[in-house]
Amino acid sequence: MEPDHVEIKACQYIGGPEAKKIVDKGTVFGVVTTGKIRKPAKERFDAANIDYAENVPEDEVRNYKNKGKS
Repeated sequence: MEPDHVEIKACQYIGGPEAKKIVDKGTVFGVVTTGKIRKPAKERFDAANIDYAENVPEDEVRNYKNKGKS
């Protein structure tokens, strides 16, 4: 299955177990979070070629999620 979406998380942090769930989906090519991404999660994302952005302001995430909606 080809990766086809970005996972958006509003949480304090993403750790290894949460990253494993995201990687195991097999359909995610990027992760954006309002919180911090811990080192084990970054390592999992790097190994799976998943791009990530952390500490993104919540208003920017909301604006991104609402783009294209009428």
